Amino acid sequence: MAVFAAGYLLSSLLRGITAALAPFFTREFGVSPAELGLLAGSYFASFALLQLPMGMFLDRYGVRAVMVGSLSIAALSCLAFAAALSFPGLLWARLLIGIGVSACLIAPLTAARLWTPVPMQQRINSWMLMAGALGLVMGTLPSESIATAFGWRPLFAALGVLFAVVAVVIALRAPRHERSGAAGPGGLLASYGSVVRAPYTWKIGAVGLFNYAILVAIQTLWIGPWLTDVGGETVRGASTGLLAINGIMLVVFLVMGYLSPYIIRSPDDAEVLLRRFTPLGIGMLIWIAALGPAAQWYHFAAYCVAAWPLSVTHPLVGQRFGPSEAGRALAFFNLLLFVGVFLWQWSFGLMVTALSGPYGTEASYRLALSALALLSVVGYAAFVTLPSSKPSVAPAPTGRASPSAEDGTTP
Repeated sequence: MAVFAAGYLLSSLLRGITAALAPFFTREFGVSPAELGLLAGSYFASFALLQLPMGMFLDRYGVRAVMVGSLSIAALSCLAFAAALSFPGLLWARLLIGIGVSACLIAPLTAARLWTPVPMQQRINSWMLMAGALGLVMGTLPSESIATAFGWRPLFAALGVLFAVVAVVIALRAPRHERSGAAGPGGLLASYGSVVRAPYTWKIGAVGLFNYAILVAIQTLWIGPWLTDVGGETVRGASTGLLAINGIMLVVFLVMGYLSPYIIRSPDDAEVLLRRFTPLGIGMLIWIAALGPAAQWYHFAAYCVAAWPLSVTHPLVGQRFGPSEAGRALAFFNLLLFVGVFLWQWSFGLMVTALSGPYGTEASYRLALSALALLSVVGYAAFVTLPSSKPSVAPAPTGRASPSAEDGTTP
């Protein structure tokens, strides 16, 4: 799984780098908060758009082929971003980046669902998210420092080269797997029929669309502008705060990766965790909005830590569906998640832009964050009230390796 983790690390770096490099884009291209939200959110929009095809491809053709193809696109799109000469050029290149990294999480989680027992799936998920947190760390102060010293264009060119290296390693080293044909011969939408019809898809999907998406939207973009525009921090101070937040989350995912097989032994355990602790994250978001300019990076860090239980949703989705549907179930959940991220990142920027004139910058940020807190309440309420009927699931694997792997090993 290490080579997959490297790809997810790079994709997470790109996910959050807009927050750290926002001043560079504002200075060079004169982007407004609404345009900044669109630029950051475009990654998630194209990412979401590709989830359904990627899920079908994973179930039909296997992890290795999908990852090599998608990472090759990511490499080329980073080079295109580095060469962009206008805001539209940046926007189109970032849309392509979202396409290129669209399988970086669901591919390894699909592999884990097929190859490992339930308790280990939560561990793999936590450690994949740890790699993602490391990527977010590298997308804050380190990326801002590199961009300051050498420029943001060489930084993106280097990322393109790194994506190409990961794609080559996966092509050469990852085991080949038989095509399962599990997605069936039908078209794209028809292949998702059983997933869409399952009531559980929408029950857990509410958490993804609202709670989880809002967490990602805030963590990967709006913490930095809040710290500078509302809290009065310098760009370097905000980058340092983002570095600390993502460093803390890296440690949280590392620790919970060790503990998860002991505290989450079944999908029901994961649901109990969500029911009990999701309100803590919502409460932290409301508190930050109330604090206004007094909210510092450590308040946002507390929010991210309190919202950690949301990370159990991906393995939970895979476990509630059979192995033949795991890729599509995870892809559909990711579709809801990243559509939400795009919507909340962009709408937050639109609210700040629209309200800052009549109400001022501080009030506009606080009102926008309060709106996200209210949407979080909606998502949690849907999760605890919607019917809990679950799809019938094939028995979970008891070993570590996939019987379909030609060499009997996992990457």
